[in-house]
Amino acid sequence: MDRRLNKGIAASIFGIAALAAGVAGFAAHAGAAEQWRHGIVEAKGDAGFLFQAAEGGFDDKHGLNIGMVEFTGGTTTLKALISGELDSFEASPVVAFSAMQQGADIKIIGCDWPGMTYTVFSGLDIKSPKDLIGKSIGVSAPGSLPAMFAQLALEASGVSSDQISLVNAGGSANRVRAVSLGVVAAAASSSEYAVNADSLNIKPLLSGAKVTPKFVKVCLMTTGAKIRERHDDMVKFLAAEMDGLNYALTHRDAAVALAHKVAHLDADDKSAAFIYDEAVENKAVSPELVIPVDNLQWTYDQMVRLGALKEKADVHDFIDGSLREEALALAGK
Repeated sequence: MDRRLNKGIAASIFGIAALAAGVAGFAAHAGAAEQWRHGIVEAKGDAGFLFQAAEGGFDDKHGLNIGMVEFTGGTTTLKALISGELDSFEASPVVAFSAMQQGADIKIIGCDWPGMTYTVFSGLDIKSPKDLIGKSIGVSAPGSLPAMFAQLALEASGVSSDQISLVNAGGSANRVRAVSLGVVAAAASSSEYAVNADSLNIKPLLSGAKVTPKFVKVCLMTTGAKIRERHDDMVKFLAAEMDGLNYALTHRDAAVALAHKVAHLDADDKSAAFIYDEAVENKAVSPELVIPVDNLQWTYDQMVRLGALKEKADVHDFIDGSLREEALALAGK
């Protein structure tokens, strides 16, 4: 069975009804194993890590059948979770903090990719971050991961938010393409695009691992209602994720091959190998799904300081670490 459902579903185009139809198709083929619907922003070079539990049989080991539901953006994935169409999703906590602040029943249950493998790419004419003063920087929506990262990365390099203009340049690939075409002077995007920098006439200017080491990239999230409704299955899901990530970290060739399969990468595409090596070098992936509370608090506080959030909060209120502790025992860690 193809576990990847409805690639690129977006509520802005098809609505939640399309997702429901895809989930129904998944249920019809799921067999005896408990079904688990997990949302993710569309597969890229990092898929060798993020899809390992579902594609590598680690869900079967724990009696689950994980259906990976792909979306074009984190906000759409969040809406599907809140509507009850998903059991969990993974994205930047930046995507969920605003909804959490407004009382949405969302909980962080683990962080699989806390390290910031993100980069500010610029045109070849940009010699230093200060050359970007007065210029346009490609991001996605205001308050999004790319927008927050761009602001914080440049700020750490001596360029304040009021010295640049943030413009919506679309998804990751489109933002990089906008730099290549000279539409924007720089853009924030996943680090894997560095592998094609020469052919795109762009260059990596600022590395997230170096300039924003406290910024948390990706966490696993669910709702309090799902925790109450499917507690035991959620523990199994987290244990499967732990097993899958541990396997990926110790089997480079298999993880890279899976990324090529899932993301439909060309045989000569080196982005999966690049992001794999960067993740390992920077210890960006956590097979124990460690929840870095201090870094999450820092990320939240920066959003408040930069105006993306209105009120301060204690991120402990947004976390349920008990499921992770149970999953560690189940996974034998």
